[in-house]
Amino acid sequence: MAAYELPEMESEEFALWQTLLEKRTGLWLPESRKVFLIAALTRHLKDKGLKNFSELYSKLDAGAITVLDWATLVDSLTVHETCYYRDSASLNLVANYCRNRAIEGFQSEPNKPQHIQLWSVGCSTGEEAYTLAIELDKVNHGLRESQGKDIYYGVTAIDISYPSLAVAREGIYAARQLDFVPQAAKNLYFDLLADDYYQVKEPIRQRTCFIQGNVLELGERNKQLFDVIYCQNVLIYFRSERKKMVVNQLTKRLKPGGLLVLGHGEVTLFENGELTRLDNKDCLAYLKKSNDNC
Repeated sequence: MAAYELPEMESEEFALWQTLLEKRTGLWLPESRKVFLIAALTRHLKDKGLKNFSELYSKLDAGAITVLDWATLVDSLTVHETCYYRDSASLNLVANYCRNRAIEGFQSEPNKPQHIQLWSVGCSTGEEAYTLAIELDKVNHGLRESQGKDIYYGVTAIDISYPSLAVAREGIYAARQLDFVPQAAKNLYFDLLADDYYQVKEPIRQRTCFIQGNVLELGERNKQLFDVIYCQNVLIYFRSERKKMVVNQLTKRLKPGGLLVLGHGEVTLFENGELTRLDNKDCLAYLKKSNDNC
């Protein structure tokens, strides 16, 4: 049987799809990923019983295709390579920041509970969000020993992909996905299941909330402010001006003195009067000005 051949797509039609995807999701698809677009659209044509790309385009542009269909399409065009403890330098930065922020709070307001809230943007299948929650739990244990007090903490995680979020909420992963988890943490924070799978333990899952959303709609969602916003390997899909827009939106969601962590090389020649870049050769991170400096 002959191999199935993907249909052709002219440059003009590809340009229309580039523009539509960027308009709706912020995702900019380079020419090098044209074949991925064609393959993804072909699957959608079959699922919807449509005849050609033009018919699908018209329905998408007119809003006749559901949000779930949009999310599934985008999901097929983005890479979901992630793992636990992917960037140890950034994680250490976050842990030290949260520890110091809590200690400052204990000292300045000893009778007030200290809350630390993190936001994982583009959380994919959840490994990043759970890693952050584990690190916060370790910080809390250390503070309990040194300060005699606990912090109240949580991680909110957002992604556009429904399939990825379904995996994240279950918190079940193959053993190979935990290769970089320190053994002590693996023993403490994961339950061993059948067939060499592991599940994040319930206390950590309860500290982590997964929600579906588009980074282009950050300004339209609830206005909760966060102590730390962790956004790595998300902006690589956006063009320069769109990246700056997203970072500006993220900055608005930081508490005064809050920490923004981005991926290396994802943003260049960027300036925001509310942010000061940290002098750290291993991380791309910024502090938001505190009220005292405004």
